[in-house]
Amino acid sequence: MTTTANAVAAMADDIIDLTPKERMIRKAKSHFGFKFGAFIVISFALIAIFAPLFAPHDPYLQDLAKRLVPPVWQEGGSWEHILGTDALGRDYLSRLIYGARISMGVGFGAATLGCLIGVTIGLSAGYLGGRVDQAASFLLTCQLALPSLLLAMALVFFVGSSVPTLVIVLGVLHWQYYMVVTRTLTRQIRSLEYVAAARSIGSTDRQILFYEILPNLFNQIIVVFSLEMAVVIIHEASLSFLGVGVQPPTASWGLMIAEGKTMMYFKPYLVVIPGAALFLLVLAVNLLGDGIRDITAPESRN
Repeated sequence: MTTTANAVAAMADDIIDLTPKERMIRKAKSHFGFKFGAFIVISFALIAIFAPLFAPHDPYLQDLAKRLVPPVWQEGGSWEHILGTDALGRDYLSRLIYGARISMGVGFGAATLGCLIGVTIGLSAGYLGGRVDQAASFLLTCQLALPSLLLAMALVFFVGSSVPTLVIVLGVLHWQYYMVVTRTLTRQIRSLEYVAAARSIGSTDRQILFYEILPNLFNQIIVVFSLEMAVVIIHEASLSFLGVGVQPPTASWGLMIAEGKTMMYFKPYLVVIPGAALFLLVLAVNLLGDGIRDITAPESRN
């Protein structure tokens, strides 16, 4: 009993001696969701950035003599085309790799744009209140009254389909949750003692917002960012699937699913492979966001 008690006491002393940064690192090492999500997201990001190095073939090269070659694990498959080919004879693995560029780029870009818009509006409305808060609430009501996916389809259809257009349209339509969370928490924080202390020593509103309030919203913003990035990735794939997003011959997972849906009963890999990649990326982004929230939570730094 004495030995066990001494061991527990020694562990407690070690934990007490750890700095907040060391505690966060220790928690990150033991958080399975964070490690799994980070590994998958970083892997997809590296694949997207260095797609020309990873892709075994030109994703746009058509060879009708090799159309609908099955994956290597099915009868008739070959190692030349590990994941097989599509109806135009294009290497499916290469198109999957290049499709990661679209999903990661659009997802991160649109979520970042939405974050900038929503956090700016939320901070202003929550801190200033009054007419600014009323105007922000009116904008939020108008935004929530419109179905975002249908509005995105209409805007992309009229403006024109391109990756920058998708980033801007989806970013502009995915700011409301950032605004709601930021506004609510800012209204709570602005009345706390440390904000009053900062104001009493002459801090400007800008200094209070950026140095006192915004750092305390980091955890919640990260969670919303991960959720919104996952939603944007799905919306991009949905728009491409419906024909108003990324246009052929650009490689996109949603477009690959759309092109393979007519043969999904005979060649299911045409739909299953890009669908599995989409599912894995969305799952990893959510797990990574939840992990960052748990690791950086205030109770983890005390």
